[in-house]
Amino acid sequence: MINLKKIICINILLVGLLSTLKAHAWGDDGHRVVGEIAWYYLAPNVAAEVELLLDEVGEPHLAESATWADRIRSNEQYNWAAPMHYINLSRDWNRYDAERDCPPTGCIVKAIQQFEEVLADRTRSGTERAEALMFIAHFVGDLHQPLHTGLYSDRGGNDVFVHFYGEETNLHALWDIHLVSRVVTDWRGYAKEQTEKIGAVQSQLWQSTDATDWVKESHQLAHKLAYTNETQLGEKYFLRCRDSLEMRLQQGGVRLAAVLNKVLGGRSLKMIDR
Repeated sequence: MINLKKIICINILLVGLLSTLKAHAWGDDGHRVVGEIAWYYLAPNVAAEVELLLDEVGEPHLAESATWADRIRSNEQYNWAAPMHYINLSRDWNRYDAERDCPPTGCIVKAIQQFEEVLADRTRSGTERAEALMFIAHFVGDLHQPLHTGLYSDRGGNDVFVHFYGEETNLHALWDIHLVSRVVTDWRGYAKEQTEKIGAVQSQLWQSTDATDWVKESHQLAHKLAYTNETQLGEKYFLRCRDSLEMRLQQGGVRLAAVLNKVLGGRSLKMIDR
């Protein structure tokens, strides 16, 4: 005899699981876009070394590897990396001070700097350098999401609950997942489209900055755009934030390439036709 109650429960669980997977995939797409844009700006020798390192750990390409740091977050072996995805700042913060702003457990700015050193050290194992590369790819993306520089009091918007087009979420997830899902349906095509929008002068200006500049930019956007007193958000909020969202994805990609070109000895700052 068929147990209808059990079937209904299983179906509910499956729907919940699929929704979670879809949400996670959209979050991944933001990182894939950053990685794919970066790929277009890598010097040829750097692109070749990146491919060799990623092959060492079974990652298919830079775009996919940019999701790795989230994929291993539930792995106890990497518990130490959890605080490296963000930095908490006060509302009136105006400049980065490592001693004041980065706790002993680490923060995203120091993490990028530390993993740059590991990636540059060719005496390290291929696996160590590949993981450093993947952490950098992810953290540069994270640092361009404004709420990764959010307030300590609300855990970067994670404790600010809102409805976005009627769906309950929190402000951090809204920027990580829901805003991205409204502009990205095909991450590879979208990355190509965004790359073609970036002018040569613009890319040069973006690449002349460092992680402390990116913190300041994200902090300003967090309080200018992301944080809001409203709880019912929709088209008005989306349209207000869309251009900045797309610019941050573009900047993240260009700057990731700049980091990798610098660390791995490439000089090309121009878009490469790949």
